[in-house]
Amino acid sequence: MKILFIEMSDIEAKCKQLFAEFDIETYNFSIKNPSDIPLEEIEIVVGTPSPNYINLESLPKLRMIQLPSAGYDRIPLQQLKSRNITLANASGVYSIPIAEWVISKLLEIIKQSIYYYQNQSQNIWKKNYNMIELPNRKALIFGTGSIGQEIAKRLNAFDVIVDGINSNGRDITHFHECFDMIKGKEIAKNYDILIFSLPNNDETAGLVNTEFLKDLKQEAILINIGRGTLINETDLIESLKQGKFMGVALDVMSVEPLPLTSELWIHPKVIISPHSSFISDKIDQRRVDLISSNILAFYQGKPIINKII
Repeated sequence: MKILFIEMSDIEAKCKQLFAEFDIETYNFSIKNPSDIPLEEIEIVVGTPSPNYINLESLPKLRMIQLPSAGYDRIPLQQLKSRNITLANASGVYSIPIAEWVISKLLEIIKQSIYYYQNQSQNIWKKNYNMIELPNRKALIFGTGSIGQEIAKRLNAFDVIVDGINSNGRDITHFHECFDMIKGKEIAKNYDILIFSLPNNDETAGLVNTEFLKDLKQEAILINIGRGTLINETDLIESLKQGKFMGVALDVMSVEPLPLTSELWIHPKVIISPHSSFISDKIDQRRVDLISSNILAFYQGKPIINKII
């Protein structure tokens, strides 16, 4: 069986060692250094195929795609289904560092860290008496998958009341209550903390707009680690100008990199990171473990972890 890794030379090298005793050949494709690869014989792709370099039409024997990410909104699901191609994602690989990032930004906001960082840079010794505590605050997490659950688990340790939003309101571990998306839009105004961990699709794109924002608590906290398309940034900026929010933390933007002209860069209530909340010293090993396990499972006809289709 032949496997193609796309722009993942380090992961490919580690997996190759694990496959030594099996009839498995691996190849690595790099945009910068493309090499001769027998695309017509590839059965598994690890990475995200793209019309710009590796497209599905050039892979007639393809049987499985293993994504290195949790999101799969850029994958042509119907095309895969029509060819009976298995798709698996990397759900869970990045959940812990992302959850830790969310908690760190939440604490920075409620403890007025930006204020103190700015004062420190100017040698100013001055207290800020607007700091608050977390116990009994109410948090609503849009998206109760692996990332949402890791966030909820950590918020529970701070005695935060954590509710969740998913497609049908089904109960999920670590959440006090769960509701569907329609109900979520109605009840968002009742929460102190709103966290978004949703994929991009027709239902979620532009979810956070003027209509959504206008009824939120004046001192609400908003954090987005899902997709940048969830938030209408123009509407968010206008809401900030009107004095809303204790703080906003954004790891994803509708356009990345965030344009230099965006007012979000300089707003004193906004914390921005460059889509980096997933970074950790542990994720490479988690990716190797997941990818190698799934490839061997597919090779041996066993169940696939994180199978989407």
